[in-house]
Amino acid sequence: MRRSDAVSFMPGFHAFVGGLAGPDDPALPLEGTADERGRTLRACAVREAFEEIGVLLAREGQRDAATLEEARERLLCGEATFGALAKDCGWRFHAGDLPDAGRWMTPPFSSVRVDASYFLARLPEGQSPSIDDSELADGEWITAAAAIERWRRGEVTIAAPILHTLQAIAEGEDGLARRLVDAPARAGTPPRIELKWGIVLHPMKTKPLPPATHTNAYLVGDDRVALIDPGSGEPAELEALESIVARLAADGRTLDRILLTHAHPDHIGGVAALRERHGVPVFGHAAIADTVRLDGTLKDGDVVALPSRDGWDLEVIHTPGHARGHLCFFHRRTRSLLCGDHIVGLGTVIIDPPEGDMADYIASLERLAGLGVETLFPAHGSPQGAAPRRIRALIAHRLERERKVAEALDGEPRSLAALVERAYADTSRELWPYAERSLLAHLLKLEREGRAVRTGETWRRTTSS
Repeated sequence: MRRSDAVSFMPGFHAFVGGLAGPDDPALPLEGTADERGRTLRACAVREAFEEIGVLLAREGQRDAATLEEARERLLCGEATFGALAKDCGWRFHAGDLPDAGRWMTPPFSSVRVDASYFLARLPEGQSPSIDDSELADGEWITAAAAIERWRRGEVTIAAPILHTLQAIAEGEDGLARRLVDAPARAGTPPRIELKWGIVLHPMKTKPLPPATHTNAYLVGDDRVALIDPGSGEPAELEALESIVARLAADGRTLDRILLTHAHPDHIGGVAALRERHGVPVFGHAAIADTVRLDGTLKDGDVVALPSRDGWDLEVIHTPGHARGHLCFFHRRTRSLLCGDHIVGLGTVIIDPPEGDMADYIASLERLAGLGVETLFPAHGSPQGAAPRRIRALIAHRLERERKVAEALDGEPRSLAALVERAYADTSRELWPYAERSLLAHLLKLEREGRAVRTGETWRRTTSS
């Protein structure tokens, strides 16, 4: 299924039926297992299958089409719980109908941490799926091999466990037995995270501003590969990244160069070591050349040509606002944007003057909104589909915050500390020191527009406004 652009978690991604365990799931009668966790999660799987695609995985009870349709309508409108429907209709469920197919934990960069179990199920005879469009955009039956081929063409975005499961199914029953039961996440070895073919994500432990804990390095290309933002110079982190580079090299994908979105410490920590080890050149905007040694510079409109079978040229987009010389890299064929810190996966990025400029930041977002981007690959947090919605929401958020900042001003000169309490009352107090920096960026923008006046370290509203 393709998840709706309107959902908060993995919008626009392709996935299987599923969802979070609900408070009533543990009470659903399900025979065949004494394992409380497994029983609850299988109950969740049964309920989600009925909610999302109208398929009932039950052994007994009323299962004619009319009964199922009426029961599902009552469930989706909130008139009845799934447990109540099961009791009324005499449905019985058995763990044997949902064999185990792996257990996965979302990686540390993810904005939502989920411990997910997968199960296999056969479509009951006489039933046909029908998607619930409140969370799903569309759905279809497709062979695993065909789904993987769409992914390789860059047409779909798939989370690592989904891809791994599809690859196992494509291998047939032997592949299922070998790969699903021994899922990499269960064994403690993270799988290759390649949500779109040719874009491999590797999170590195760094020291960014909260709530982030990692910087996402990306290896992009299917023949000659560009490494974007190797953020950590710690030996253990570099070694983990080297293992990914080696696995790609074994597949015929060779490291060709390093690209930098900007020069903040959590984005360049591994540059020197990787340049020395691999002898590859480093490229970034000329504005960061005084911070990190570059072998060549990039400017807006340049194209990074990566020789490949399927076309992996990256368009360079200068996006000032968060940092001087900040660059994004756009792969037009797959509509993928490697966006550094300009757009992060959780919350909003700090705009910290004098390097940060709010007017530039909003203008850069407006420009990105017109590119036709589908998927965002940020340096912090989870990649995201539904890129236009996310970009427009960020613009709206910044303009709404600007309105609050303007309303916080009056005729009395006030310090940043006093204004942040007024303009960021909806933000956790422990984040106010960071919020002060973005507050200052808003005030400087209002000052240039003649809407705020600065006197020393205080600010007030202009008399004309």
